[in-house]
Amino acid sequence: MIKVMVVDDDHLVRKGFITMMPWREHQLEVVGEAGNGKKALEFLADNQVDLLITDLAMPVMSGIDLMRAVKEKYKDISMVVLTFHQDFELIQEALRLGALDYITKVELEHEHMDEVLRRIVNKMEEQHMRTRDKQVQPLPVTALAHEDEGPYSPEVNASVWKAVDIIHSEFQHDLLLPDIAKRVNMSRSYFSRCFRDIAGKTCNDFIREVRVNHAKALLTQTNKSIGWIATQAGYPNEKYFSKVFRELTGMLPGEFRKSHS
Repeated sequence: MIKVMVVDDDHLVRKGFITMMPWREHQLEVVGEAGNGKKALEFLADNQVDLLITDLAMPVMSGIDLMRAVKEKYKDISMVVLTFHQDFELIQEALRLGALDYITKVELEHEHMDEVLRRIVNKMEEQHMRTRDKQVQPLPVTALAHEDEGPYSPEVNASVWKAVDIIHSEFQHDLLLPDIAKRVNMSRSYFSRCFRDIAGKTCNDFIREVRVNHAKALLTQTNKSIGWIATQAGYPNEKYFSKVFRELTGMLPGEFRKSHS
């Protein structure tokens, strides 16, 4: 089991996050928690932790200062940011300090929990593989100069995950790849390539998946019409919505509802 510690100064948020995430399904186990960076370091001094998930804005010792200390003292601990704020300067700083990823509030809806933990575990495995490869085979000087940054800089990673936030927040509205790229200060072609490599799928496929996941929840939790659900999922055209839904699930929306009733 991967041993996890969660650090957040908001007691209710911390407890809720620990309680609702399907940790064991992904071979994760929460072994500790703390309300600030100082308390977290005290716990780390006496306990084994593989993954640290920390908020950034905390009293006594901030998440950024905690990450700096962990990077110096506990190089084997993977770090992920838990943020309920849209402060991308702080997130970029966290990524520079070695954070694998960051989790935002909009991702903590039930249908995204598995996706979030799967993404983190995969990145931990990739990080360990890179570390192992570095130990086995010397890298050229040019490579040594550059997640530890992986193939993309922390700034590019932050821009892509900002785009993910935009999609989760605005999927009910028109979302066009060129517009998203512009909002995260990247060219269309470069953004398209980076998004696919970092998020694991194309931007358009990701948008469709988020919309269809939302539609699935509405189909099983409400008795609203297919047309209404299509609109709520960002598809004003019911026919096109049904086509996309069947492509991703193998069923029409009505068939999906019946199979889950």
